[in-house]
Amino acid sequence: MVDFVRDVDTLATESSASGEIDTSTASSPVTILTPSSGKRIDTRSVYISTDSTSGEIEVKFPTSGILLGKIYCSVHTMVTLSPIRFRGAVDEALQISWSGLSTGAKIFWCVRYKEL
Repeated sequence: MVDFVRDVDTLATESSASGEIDTSTASSPVTILTPSSGKRIDTRSVYISTDSTSGEIEVKFPTSGILLGKIYCSVHTMVTLSPIRFRGAVDEALQISWSGLSTGAKIFWCVRYKEL
C-alpha cells in the first residue's frame, strides 16, 4: 500500500494584505498592493468596509480596468467577495478609490492573493 500526502492548506501558498485608509488625510485613489517587479497580482478574495453612509468605494486594477469590488455606501457598509479570482497585468498595482463619502470616513480593506 502506498500512502499519499497532499497539501490541502491552500492558504499556506497565498498571501494577505490589509490596512485602513483615513479619507480625512488620504486622497483618492490609494495604491494598496504592488506586485514584485515582473510579477502580477492574482486575487483570491477581497473585503471592504467603511463607516461612511454615503458615496462609493471601489477596488480595481487601474490599468486593465478590472473591478474587483464596489460598495454603494448608502445601501451597504461592507462587502466580502470570496472566493473570487481576478488577475492583474504584469507590474499592475491594486487601488482603492472613493467619491462622495461622509466627512472623515474610514475604509478598511483586506485582500488575499498570490503573486505569479
